Amino acid sequence: MESNRLKMSKRMKMTVAAALTVFIIVVILLSVYAGTRQTALDRVDLQYFYVADEYLSVVDRTDSYLGHPDLVKTSASSDSEALLVAYPAGHGKGEIIMKESSDGGNTWSERRTDLPESFADSQETPTLYRLDFTDGTSKILLVSGCPSWSADDEYEADGFNYSLSSDAGKTWTEFSNAYGIEWAESMPDKGDPAYDGIPEEELPNFDENGKVLPYDVIVAMSSLTRLKDDGGNYIDAWMGTFHDYGFYNYTSILTFDDNGEPNWSAPRKFLHDRRDTESAANLCELEIYRAPDDTLILLGRSNSRTMNSMISVSTDEGATWSELKELPYCLTGDRHKAEYDAATGNLIVSFRLYLPGLKPNALSVQKNLGGYWVAWVGTPEALIEYAENSAFDKTSRLGSGMLVIAETNDGASDCGYSGTVCLDDGTFVLISYGKFSSDADEPYILQAKFRLSDVIPT
Repeated sequence: MESNRLKMSKRMKMTVAAALTVFIIVVILLSVYAGTRQTALDRVDLQYFYVADEYLSVVDRTDSYLGHPDLVKTSASSDSEALLVAYPAGHGKGEIIMKESSDGGNTWSERRTDLPESFADSQETPTLYRLDFTDGTSKILLVSGCPSWSADDEYEADGFNYSLSSDAGKTWTEFSNAYGIEWAESMPDKGDPAYDGIPEEELPNFDENGKVLPYDVIVAMSSLTRLKDDGGNYIDAWMGTFHDYGFYNYTSILTFDDNGEPNWSAPRKFLHDRRDTESAANLCELEIYRAPDDTLILLGRSNSRTMNSMISVSTDEGATWSELKELPYCLTGDRHKAEYDAATGNLIVSFRLYLPGLKPNALSVQKNLGGYWVAWVGTPEALIEYAENSAFDKTSRLGSGMLVIAETNDGASDCGYSGTVCLDDGTFVLISYGKFSSDADEPYILQAKFRLSDVIPT
């Protein structure tokens, strides 16, 4: 009996000791978690302002994944506030969904049912642009890349698809393809005299047998910039950008012949002089914005997640670019889209805030901080000055502020690609996607509509 009591006492002591050990470990872990917990906003050394719910509205929401929208004002007329938004029914690929607004985003139509058949199977995120010609006419362009995605996916690399509307988005052409499989099969093999004298950065890509490969186009066109001549006058030519899985960034110039037919120039690896940095950063998803002084400002995502986002500038219509420089945290993330308000002289840059190499807490397996759709606010001149003269500082207070538009309910980074428009009265309309409400299981399409005076206290 005495022996049993001793055994029970030992067991009890061991149980108590084990429980105490577990308790101490839990307390230590909780203390480490609480003491090291941080969000992306904690690392942004710039004043930020939350956009109130009254300026937010849902454009589309279902039980399925919706994402990666783009937005365009369909007319250059100051009397028109007609908008068009397009997005895929899936993560970057799927049927293209399109909606219209005649009142600057106050209300949106039902999903369009009169779209081309080829829009039913888009391989990638659609991008939208209005092309304003020197003769006063306009077209709307929709582009969708055709990347290979993954080894077990049905899609192969096939250049990019594009469609045009000549009536402000009312009707669209079926997709045409550029630099895809059919084009590659029509091209001569490596070593053909046809390639003599062509700079290396303008040559097509070849396989091990010297056959031309179709371009593996990702986010086409991430930007489309109208060009000017030597006299500073706009011409009917647009510089588009895309990247591939090697994180080479290309430009292709869009022009139109005398019959109004589009032509895309041979893709050119336009950052070949900056290849070391381009490669180290895995630079991609470029935005190119024309400042009021005609300087072109390039902003890009660093997909290596070892560096911050990048900036570069060009003063010769994209022929050459300054050194690629890392941006501070306040402009670091994915899929920058810039729009300017001439009345205030302010530029806003909408993007997914995503900071590399920073964990949410010391115990987390996640290695980066994200979860926010934001918009940087500042002047084009501040960006140019930083690109040309400022030393890189991760916590630089570049700009005048940041708008926190929405936060994902799980802290994940799947959000923030957006269409961005500034109406003639200075009202910004931005449309993005994400799981922005507490009950959202899938991302949905959300709009923010505001003037800067609405969201930034004076």
